[in-house]
This record gives sequence, C-alpha cells and structure tokens, in this order.
Amino acid sequence: MLTGHPRWIHRAIPPSAGFAHCFIVFFFASIVPASAQNRATLDLLVKRGVISQAEADCVGQTSATPAALINAKNSAVKGLQLEGMIRLQYDFFTTEDKASGAANPPSTNQFEIRHAYLGALADLGNGWGGEIELDFAASQQTQSPTGGAASGNVAVGQNSFEKVVITKKIPDYGTLTAGYRKVNFTQEELTPWSKLKAIERSPATRYFDENFASSTSRRLALANRHTGLYWDGNVTNPDGILAGAYYSLAVTDGYNNQNLQVSNADNLGYNRLAYWAAAGYQGAIADWKYDFGVHTGLSQTQNSNGLAGAASQANAEWGWNPYVTVDRGDFELSVEFLQAWVQRGRASGVSTSEATPYGINLTPSYKINPEWEVSFRYSYLDTNGRGTNISDAIRNANNPTFAGGGTTNLFNTVNSYYLGVNYDIVGPSVKLSLGYEIDDFTNRQIGAAGTGFTGPRAVASGFRTQLQLQF
Repeated sequence: MLTGHPRWIHRAIPPSAGFAHCFIVFFFASIVPASAQNRATLDLLVKRGVISQAEADCVGQTSATPAALINAKNSAVKGLQLEGMIRLQYDFFTTEDKASGAANPPSTNQFEIRHAYLGALADLGNGWGGEIELDFAASQQTQSPTGGAASGNVAVGQNSFEKVVITKKIPDYGTLTAGYRKVNFTQEELTPWSKLKAIERSPATRYFDENFASSTSRRLALANRHTGLYWDGNVTNPDGILAGAYYSLAVTDGYNNQNLQVSNADNLGYNRLAYWAAAGYQGAIADWKYDFGVHTGLSQTQNSNGLAGAASQANAEWGWNPYVTVDRGDFELSVEFLQAWVQRGRASGVSTSEATPYGINLTPSYKINPEWEVSFRYSYLDTNGRGTNISDAIRNANNPTFAGGGTTNLFNTVNSYYLGVNYDIVGPSVKLSLGYEIDDFTNRQIGAAGTGFTGPRAVASGFRTQLQLQF
C-alpha cells in the first residue's frame, strides 16, 4: 500500500489499455509528492493494478518537459514571448474638509484588481518586432470633451490597450516604433509599475499626464499614450564624451485620449499633431551612477476642460520636464520638474488667459537588504489658477462638498507626502507594498468660476497596500 495515496483510486479507475483515463490519471498523479512521480512509482502502480501500462506511459510523457503549447501562426516569427502582471490593491482613504461646517465625504474602503496585464512580444528577425499589451482591469468609460455624447464623440476614458506597436531595431543607432505607446515625458510616468517606489503615481504626475475623464476635470492630459511614430536613439560614440548620451523624437496625434483613434466630428481641431523631443545622459563618477535629461512636448490639440464653450476645447499645450536620478549602492534619489503652458487654461469661464501649472517629484529610497526597501516621495503641484479636484490628483480619494464653492471644489495647490515599504518576496517578480499617504489641498476656489482661490484647505489621507506578481 502506498502511504498517503487514497485506496479508492483502485476502485474508481479500473485498468484499461486505452487513453480515455489519461487526464484523470494525470490529475491524481499530480497530487502525489514530486519525489514519487518517477518511473519506479509508475511501475509500482501498474504492478498493483491501480493503472494500466498505457496509462502509466501517458502520465510519464505528460510529466516530462512539455513541448511548446503556443506557436506563431506565421512561420517567419523567430520568437514569441508572453508577459503579464497582476496587481491586487487595497485602499483606505478619507477626505477631511477644513471649511467650517462642511460635510466630509464617505471614506474609500475597498479591494480591487488594480491591473491585470497580458501581452505578447514577437521577434520576426532582422530587427523587426511587435508588442501588444492589454490591461483587462481597465474601465471602458467614454466621455466627450464637453460632457455630451454629440460633442465630438471622443473617447477619453481608460481603455484596455496599454501598448500596440511595430518596431524596427537598427543596430548601434536605435529603434523606430510605429503605434500606440507612452510618449517620453514625465520620468515617474515612464517608470514601470514593477519598479515604481510608491504604490500610485504622484498628484503632479497624474495632473500632467492622465486623461481628463470627465467634463469637469482640470487635468492636462498632456503626455501618457499617443498614436504615432517614435524614434529612440543612442549616440554612437562608444569611446568619446557622448558615450552615455541618448535621445528620442516623436510625432503623434495631438490628443491624449487613452484610445487608439480620435473622432473629429465637430471639427474642433483634433486633427492637429503633437511633437516630442528628449535628450539625456547617463554615466558614473566613482561609486555614484547618474542619469539626467529633459523631455519636451508641444501638442496642438489638447484639453482645456472645465471651461465653457467650444472655444475652450482642443487648445495647445507645451511642456518640459527636466529630471535627474542618482544612486550609490542601496540608495537612490530621483528628482524631476514638470511645467506646461496651457492655452485658455485658466478657470475663469471662457477666459483666454494662459495657465502655467508646474509640479515637482522628489523620491529617495533605500534598500535595507536584498528583500526590503523603504521609500519616500514628496510631490508639489501648483495649477496656476487652473485648479484641480481632489479625485483628479489622488486616486480613490473622494471630493468634499462645500456649499460656498459650488460642486467643483477646485484647489490651486497640493502638497503630497508618501512613506512606504516594499518587500520582494520572489525577487522583483512577486512584491508586497504598504504605504501611507497624506495630501494637503490648499487655496480652494470660492463661489463661481473666476472668483479666485482663497478658501480653506482639505486633506486626503490613508493607507494603500498592494500585492504584485509579474511574469
């Protein structure tokens, strides 16, 4: 008798020479300890009449190293890889309105599948390749820029596509990309989730880069994903002073709509393009490694949402983003500055005044040991009279209702502080993170649009935790 092996297997699976029982036999064989799943064990099961010889052969073949289960349809494909990431997150966030007599909104208390990525990378040889990546946890919200279904019918919600690109690598020079991806702007936005020091990106990053998502949002929607042509190059000077230099150029759709195409039904100028350029340099001095550079972009077709009338839509934005990262051993520090010029960007109705919001991200981190890391991030955002809702800057934080400020509850400035810890359970592939964040919103807009930002403050704060698996 085999220790730990149920006696009813013999009765449930009579000996048979066919393969009808292969799946069942393999299932039961899989619950046997790995050390018992060898030829000797299978022979013993055959001898005692538990399984037939044919079934033993079936299990033995299945237990061996399996052949590839996924093959490319096109014979020209040289390599095909799957990639994916699962991020399970829990948020507890509260918003406390500091205005006298104001009612605080309900707290956020929820689990969620934050991301569920699945993608494939193909190598067709001779430098040609492609990648498709989807996020099955993304919403399918669509919203026109003016809040109505007939106003351009432009999808601005997050869709499932993260990246859809065709690439051509040119040895020693760089990579040409055609398709839908992130433009090179905002260093924190370009940092993959698996390497991000905080659980969520900062208020400054979200304000500059994320889609506006509703007709009352004041986010800039400048960068993030666009469809177009991209060039990411290296300076071919391996022994000279420019050995660590790199640069990028791109021409894309001007509108960051988080979608693959843009409708121009109302002729609001969404057919204008955007142009992007960046340059950087990386190297080392003694034990210190460094990486610095600047991203720039000009979008002729951008959102100045929240302002009444068609004249406030599809305005131009120009931005720049200098950054620097240094690290020495277990310590790393990243600093970046963001600024944009927004046509008709102020909150004064249909005012033609320009807004020049800016932000700062400062993120130091330290590896205590190979598994544990502590991180801190300070972020500052000044909207220069354009304003931001709390929920636009802080994910899963609720907006307060303030009687003197209408329903918009816009604030002009944000100070954000984050302190967290990251634990690499299985290298960087399985990571557990815990963080506390406090966000101080000041200079609330009082009364109707255009009356200025002089009101009291509100504070959003809370805990986030996340379990992340990458493959």
